[in-house]
Amino acid sequence: LRMYVKVELKRFRVVKEVGRIVMNVRIFACYQLIEVCQVSYLFIYCYK
Repeated sequence: LRMYVKVELKRFRVVKEVGRIVMNVRIFACYQLIEVCQVSYLFIYCYK
């Protein structure tokens, strides 16, 4: 039983870590998208 609890804890930690990485990637992708949108918007606005 103790071994099982240890394994569960380890798995939980891994899942938490993966979740954090995924969140960071999502936030980064979101910022990239916002920057691209702003740049293209400015570009269109300037060359109208």
